[in-house]
Amino acid sequence: RWLALGALAFLAACSGPRLDTRTFALHHINGGTAGDLIKPYVYADRAKAPGEMSFSHDAITVRETADNLDKIARVLAEFDRTAPFVRLHFQLIQADGPAASDPRIADVVTELRKLFRFGGYRLLAETLMSGSAETNATQNLSGDGQPYDLRAHIGDVRATGDSGTVQVTVRLSSRQGALETSIVANLGQTVVLGNGQFGTGGTTLILTVRPELAR
Repeated sequence: RWLALGALAFLAACSGPRLDTRTFALHHINGGTAGDLIKPYVYADRAKAPGEMSFSHDAITVRETADNLDKIARVLAEFDRTAPFVRLHFQLIQADGPAASDPRIADVVTELRKLFRFGGYRLLAETLMSGSAETNATQNLSGDGQPYDLRAHIGDVRATGDSGTVQVTVRLSSRQGALETSIVANLGQTVVLGNGQFGTGGTTLILTVRPELAR
């Protein structure tokens, strides 16, 4: 009896772990993307009973251990979701403008006074851009008697509920100069992207953005 049990244990060790096969339907990402996400959990180089996967546009089939299949299911549940849609609210503000407060930017001016020492601030232009991750957007603004070209690239978006972060690369340019920067901003928070003397007559301009999830 002991010899028989030992032989069975030896055979199990030689044959490797038990593998199951499971097919996962995909709804918002394609098979290639899903394959890249779950590749760390598919042990194709396992000496005994290597893992395998194959995919189509809207499904991926994996042969792996039950534990790894459960991990793969959790990974796909996290990433196979509708891409968050982000709305960017840009404001172009003239620094050293009229000392009287501009009610349209009253909430922003409170923060600007912590960063700068200009006498006043005036809203020159504002606009909205929207998109999901890896979206490019362009908008023409008009303020202070000249046109401005605003370009934005929405990078990585990480959102849970109403909170999260978004990576944004922005370039604002005019005939007098340009401002370009990349940031990771909290959703719902107004961020000062930068300032520079590229307004008419060397006026200092400040660009802010407030990213929010679009519903």
